[in-house]
Amino acid sequence: MKKLPAILITCLIVLSLSACLRYTPSREELEEKYASKNGPQADIGGEVEFAAYEDALDARLKQLISDRSPLLRASPEAGYAVGPGDVLDVHVFGFGDLQTSSEVAPDGSLSLPLVGQANVLGKSIPQIQRELRGRYGRFIRSPNVDVALKTYQSNRVSVIGEVARPGTYPLRRPGQLITEFLSEAGGKTQNAGNRIILLPAPRILPHQGPSDGMGVPIHMASTSPEQAQVGVEVDLEQLIGQVDQPPILIPMLSGDTVVVPEAGMFEVDGEVNKPGSYRLSSRTSVIGAIAAAAGFTYSANVHEVEVIREIGGGRKAAITLDLEEIGLRGARDIRLRNGDLVRVPSEPGRFFRRQVVETLNGLFNGFSITQRN
Repeated sequence: MKKLPAILITCLIVLSLSACLRYTPSREELEEKYASKNGPQADIGGEVEFAAYEDALDARLKQLISDRSPLLRASPEAGYAVGPGDVLDVHVFGFGDLQTSSEVAPDGSLSLPLVGQANVLGKSIPQIQRELRGRYGRFIRSPNVDVALKTYQSNRVSVIGEVARPGTYPLRRPGQLITEFLSEAGGKTQNAGNRIILLPAPRILPHQGPSDGMGVPIHMASTSPEQAQVGVEVDLEQLIGQVDQPPILIPMLSGDTVVVPEAGMFEVDGEVNKPGSYRLSSRTSVIGAIAAAAGFTYSANVHEVEVIREIGGGRKAAITLDLEEIGLRGARDIRLRNGDLVRVPSEPGRFFRRQVVETLNGLFNGFSITQRN
């Protein structure tokens, strides 16, 4: 009778240890469970939806590169396209009273002494200079006219998020690359991830195609509403390039916004030693996620590890990976995104054996305590 309390304590210990083991069903088991109850399936898409989401991201990037490729071939003389709000300094040498600093009006006109209004909208500085020489030439023999851009205002690109100096920066010439703006903003901070998002300003862009005989393309391709609203995701490694892969070149346009998000978090659940949330590094993959969670437990089913990902519109999709194939045979791993969940299911046989071992260990530990008492 004296040992009864100790036995009760032992039973409680065993029960508590058993309760600590949580079975994590595989996706197939979950689907069977829902089907057997004739209830709704879990609202998570499968591998088809998962792949379609990734393919859509790649397609948007390829379309953007294709649409903007003509900008890479722009003439150096094209230069900065003057617009409303820009301030120009105009000097007519030898005529101090004609020197002026004037802001471009909303309609694209520039007010100048002697010659009046001049339309400068969308013109480069060399083009404006030639036009003003012609205008002043009506009053002055062989005028020497110099035009300088004092303030950039109309053509600007915003860089926001995890950069050293977020703000708006002038687009000084056609074909200026996204990497130049990231550099001008001081580069990314330590909190930044390895992906950026480009939000293009909606517009019509020239596209290579048949011309009208004067070298002007007839076919025009517009920035899609999806690109403008959702944005185009770009991997920073793609912009920098690799040994076997040249960098991709993305020229910017006025009104574009570059967003540098935080690296974000991912979660690991199920049969790992330390389930929880972890900070996403630039190259975290599924293997890396398991390592961050201190590896698998004995009960883990390494052949059906699941990655669940947000695919927009409040929907999710999942893909199942065999980590034995990835770790031992070099199969393709998956790089994680912010908000991903890596879920490691239990292998039923191993889970049962582990339960037995944990229970026996609890009994042995409990009886040891009893005997010492």
